[in-house]
Amino acid sequence: MQFIETSVIGVRSAVLTFGWRGSGMRFLLVPMVHVAERAFYEQVSELLRGCDLIVAEGEPKTFLSMHRKVARIRVDGLVHQTTALDLESLGIPLLWPDLGGEAGPARWFDVVVDALTAVPDWLMTIRFPRRAIDITDLTGHDGWAGGRLKNSWREAMLHDRDRQLLDHIAQVHRERGDEHVMVGVPWGAHHMTAVAGYLFSELGYRVVGATWLTVRTAR
Repeated sequence: MQFIETSVIGVRSAVLTFGWRGSGMRFLLVPMVHVAERAFYEQVSELLRGCDLIVAEGEPKTFLSMHRKVARIRVDGLVHQTTALDLESLGIPLLWPDLGGEAGPARWFDVVVDALTAVPDWLMTIRFPRRAIDITDLTGHDGWAGGRLKNSWREAMLHDRDRQLLDHIAQVHRERGDEHVMVGVPWGAHHMTAVAGYLFSELGYRVVGATWLTVRTAR
């Protein structure tokens, strides 16, 4: 399945809506690219405003003060997600799998890690700008039939963050699956194979809607 498309016209993100067995619960998968045009994040914000719950990637802005400051320094006309997408301002309940659930106060360890990683992360983006936006390994079609998808999502679970994310999605499904709820999942595109495969193979969801968002126009 295609999540990010890179072509002569630019880069696009495929937003998919998954529904479950006639239930009102929906999952809105928004494949994120962490450096993009500002309009991309504005469109993402509009989509997420229609959600009842957001399973958020990363950490609240209080944990990322140094990253937010460094991310404002750009020379390519693009913007970084940490400065352009403020999930906390949407007024929608947030779950943070990276923190184990709901956010608490920032710990000194998180602040130190933020400071140590902010500058190298920014320098990598400046030195290799297209690596942050041209996700070529997600432009193919893996198919949705039989065991191929089941194997693909299991192979995609490369580290604990995928497992944490899927654990939270399973929890939401288990606790609120009989409600009319839209759950937004704005996570990095590299995680979407695991998420889509898990929803399809393990929980019985199917794609009930799709749209494209422009990440970056060709220059």
